[in-house]
Amino acid sequence: MSTRSQLRPARLVAAVGILVVGLVVAVGFAQPKPAAATSGLEELVGAISPTVLAQLPADPRLYGAYTLRPTPDRCRNGSFSCIDKTVASMAARFDGLAPRCDHDAVFSLLYLRVTEHYEVLAATPGWFVSPRTVNWEDAVFYDLYAGAYADWHADRPAAVPPAWRLAFAAADARQVSGAGDALLGMTAHILRDLPFGLWRISMGDHRDHLAINTMLREVYSSVVAEIARRFDPTMAAGDVVPGTGTLIVDAIAQWREKAWRDGMALVEAPDQATYTAVAQRIEREAWETSLAIYLASRYPLQQATVVRDSYCAIHWNS
Repeated sequence: MSTRSQLRPARLVAAVGILVVGLVVAVGFAQPKPAAATSGLEELVGAISPTVLAQLPADPRLYGAYTLRPTPDRCRNGSFSCIDKTVASMAARFDGLAPRCDHDAVFSLLYLRVTEHYEVLAATPGWFVSPRTVNWEDAVFYDLYAGAYADWHADRPAAVPPAWRLAFAAADARQVSGAGDALLGMTAHILRDLPFGLWRISMGDHRDHLAINTMLREVYSSVVAEIARRFDPTMAAGDVVPGTGTLIVDAIAQWREKAWRDGMALVEAPDQATYTAVAQRIEREAWETSLAIYLASRYPLQQATVVRDSYCAIHWNS
């Protein structure tokens, strides 16, 4: 990927923000949430304007205080059987979501197909420099998502990172497009989870990090086509981050490189106070990008989701 084709994450958020202003004006305002109800979230992510609060899901789980989520540690030996367990867990979740046309099914399918492709490549000699280390990373990375998903749906939001809260609340409320659901999952998982996963495995080899970018490019178009066929036909045009001219595959590579730098900052933190400060910055920045994407992909009228859900009811198993 050429340097010229890349945008820094801050520029990407700014570009999405331009569209957000127009969207806010177009859809009008609901009553903002009371300040007391949002103070827990705002202690971490900063003050949220009443205009933006009026656009966010009404789900009270989005707004409470957050305690930094512990990073799990599974599959230290990098066994290939760990990938089998991860794929089985992913498939079970997706099989429960798809028949209900649950909006969480979009990211669930995306993640499942990517991991199935990864399982093939992990066993391919020479594809990764250190396949067992990448297998360890894959297990930790998945458990970060799976744990947040389980806590959200078990009504334990205090353990759910803000970026994931927004992704799950938007899916529960059916408030964003299929592309929005996919991107909210990707931003939370890459910008928030990946630095902590890399910290857990002590970073691994950067060549393997780049090889995963190549893998993601290989599989992305086919997964988007499947999501469009089964869940939301508008995904067929979902190759650009809403509100920007940036291809999603390019944005993913940019986010992953930022995650690498953030993971390194966690590893190099000289003491607990510095680590906590870096961790909180990661949470805030993941939230900021997710918020911009949410506002840019939010349905202008809630009724717009009916078209998508009616389509899914017929095609989800096609």
